[in-house]
Amino acid sequence: MRIIAGTHRRRQIVAPEGLTTRPMTDRVRENLFNLLGPAVEGAVVLDLFCGSGALGLEALSRGAARATFVDTDAAAIGAVETNCRRLGLKGRARVLRRDALRPGPWIRPIGAASYTLVLVDPPYRMTADSAGQQRLADMVQALVRLGCVVPQTVAMLRTERGVAIELPWEGFGLADERSYGRTTLYLMVRAT
Repeated sequence: MRIIAGTHRRRQIVAPEGLTTRPMTDRVRENLFNLLGPAVEGAVVLDLFCGSGALGLEALSRGAARATFVDTDAAAIGAVETNCRRLGLKGRARVLRRDALRPGPWIRPIGAASYTLVLVDPPYRMTADSAGQQRLADMVQALVRLGCVVPQTVAMLRTERGVAIELPWEGFGLADERSYGRTTLYLMVRAT
């Protein structure tokens, strides 16, 4: 895996071994960041279910100010910490081994009032049924209650193509929906 564009373009990053993560392909990641466009510059990023951290790292390379990476998997957290160290991003990155589905005060951004870009890339099985989808919607509402998500915050959700999902989340407007191979990306903007 590698960073596609920005200050760390072409730099290699490591991914956790095994089948617990499914990194987004370079093509899909490039298309996502083309869709996000100017929302990335200066952004305060929350990368949930981060895996290798490829999405948040790409955002940092493209001009995001800071990123918080959250995952429960020890191998994923180890990979993100290695990647941040190798890219010299320790001062702009915070890596947390926590359950993204249970956000608390620990998830608040450091040095900013709120996140301006939230990247949600859960396991496909979580978006495949209504219970998992509800847990994600509840997670986002918890972020709102904590003040981590405010008007104009951009949120991205990645699902498996063809999955019927109830979107947008409460208080968000659906800005775009694109499918690439087996993946569908949804972009939403916090309206209220």
